[in-house]
Amino acid sequence: MRLRDLLRADQLALKVLTGHDLLDRRVRGVSTTDLIEPGRFVKPGELVLTELTWHTGAESSRAFVKELGEVAALVSGTALKGVPIDLVDACADAGLPLLTLPVEVPFSQLTEHVLRALIAELDAPPRPGPSARRRLATTLVDGGSLTKLVTAVAGELEVPCWVMSPTGRVIVGSQPLAEAERARLAHTFLTARHLPGMVGGLSVFPISKGAPHRIANWFLAYAGEQAQGEHEDLVVELAALVALERSRLEAAQRIERRVLDQLLELLESGDAALPGVVSRLHTLHVETEHGLLAVALSASGPSTGARPAGADGVVSGKAASGEVSVAVLDELLRPVAPGIVTASSARDDGEAVALVPLAGNSAQELTDHVVSGARTLAAGLGDGRITLGVSSVTTGPAALSSLIEEARHARTLAALDGARVSVITGEDVSSHRALLAAIPADLRRSFRSRLLGPLENYDAAHQTDLLETLQAFLEESGNWAATAERLHVHVNTLRYRLRRIEDLTGRSLTAWDERVDFLLALRMR
Repeated sequence: MRLRDLLRADQLALKVLTGHDLLDRRVRGVSTTDLIEPGRFVKPGELVLTELTWHTGAESSRAFVKELGEVAALVSGTALKGVPIDLVDACADAGLPLLTLPVEVPFSQLTEHVLRALIAELDAPPRPGPSARRRLATTLVDGGSLTKLVTAVAGELEVPCWVMSPTGRVIVGSQPLAEAERARLAHTFLTARHLPGMVGGLSVFPISKGAPHRIANWFLAYAGEQAQGEHEDLVVELAALVALERSRLEAAQRIERRVLDQLLELLESGDAALPGVVSRLHTLHVETEHGLLAVALSASGPSTGARPAGADGVVSGKAASGEVSVAVLDELLRPVAPGIVTASSARDDGEAVALVPLAGNSAQELTDHVVSGARTLAAGLGDGRITLGVSSVTTGPAALSSLIEEARHARTLAALDGARVSVITGEDVSSHRALLAAIPADLRRSFRSRLLGPLENYDAAHQTDLLETLQAFLEESGNWAATAERLHVHVNTLRYRLRRIEDLTGRSLTAWDERVDFLLALRMR
């Protein structure tokens, strides 16, 4: 198909901003990107769709257009109020047609139209491989689900097949998959130096090489060794179609994110009137009556800022970091809180913020789920980190501004911790945990080592449990009988252990301030 064929499609309402004399160019594919440096992820002849979130001025337009190379044309979305004139000039100078879509036409609709047209052009007798690809594409375009696609491929390959997220969640699959297998596949996907990879008789194949980081990508898993020949074509095509379907599913979320972006900017400005807040919450279908909390997350560090040796799919820059954070936060929350909305923070520091209605889950259950998923993803971060801030719960929209600020403040405190995955909750902010998080990691390690080091060394040398005894004694508020019962020992044995602790540390467990020191040292693990 040619560009001018797209302009004849009334339902798309495309407009040409520049390149009116280049409309005979052939379109050989379609891709969507908002990466600052998209060159590695677009192909000659493709129609490239962008929401313009990368745009920061004339220089960014020139750099972006230069990266596109020999693509067929660029189509702009509506993330900005209008298409910047400097982008029009850059496209005109480069001889690149620039088209624009109206706000009511999603990228998914244009993508489907292009895909239909390209399938229709396959009128020559196909080889076995392309025939299978055509059947898959037709299944998707005609309203088939991901489940139908995966089932079709599993039938063609004659092996089980799954689409999975980097936390090990099965999006769709041709048959059930054990939890241990899911964990192993996710770990392999996140840590393999090169993909496709293999673990325990199962192959792992990335969905999209255009994702800014593996922790923001999906992957295919299927039984057997890496597919060859016709089967390899089938797997590659399935990966492309799953990426397309994921883009379609995320179209509504992108609209929600724009509304949440506006709400965050409004709250940040300090001019947020309650009716305006309520109106935007209503637009987002966010209910507060059963409880609402905010979560702030940053997935940052060298892994999202540079390309480690052999680690494919890593894109540099703040925009990529923010894109990764949004994708990670959405992945961690949506399975347990389908009504969430997620967006990049208005502070432009790579942070993502989500509003989470509590319907059927407690704040603690939600926090535990998110932390567990984040620890799974940490395997793919390299030297990077995931820091999380979880606010307290509110049931009224009037407190929304302070709720988001609390989550952001908690995440800032979490970032002071040196752990790969660190979380601070609203309750922690008002407890000693917030003070501990603010202490430099080296100082915390030094304090803990001086106080508890003798006990750890003694336990290691003599196979004793003095450290466990100390923790139980403090958690039972110094109650001898309760501690002995908890440890399943006689009170006399407990007395002996506690005296040994005092001898080794030179501290007294009868003094309140000494107990506090021990408690804080135990919290500094």
